[in-house]
Amino acid sequence: VPRLKPLRHAAQKEIVLYAHFLGLPYASAECHHAPLAFRGHPRALLKDLEAARPAAVAALAHSGRRLAL
Repeated sequence: VPRLKPLRHAAQKEIVLYAHFLGLPYASAECHHAPLAFRGHPRALLKDLEAARPAAVAALAHSGRRLAL
């Protein structure tokens, strides 16, 4: 079943800022299992890539879409 992801191209920080601006409720607490989860390693890598080159994460997502075709 295909999923609808209207905000998949928006960064999480942009979504949180937008929710804050509109006064919408949002969860900002991290899961207590997050520090032990493997997904933290790729997430840290993506943050480092974005710090070195701001468009790196968007370019990576774009290249993934091209591979899917």
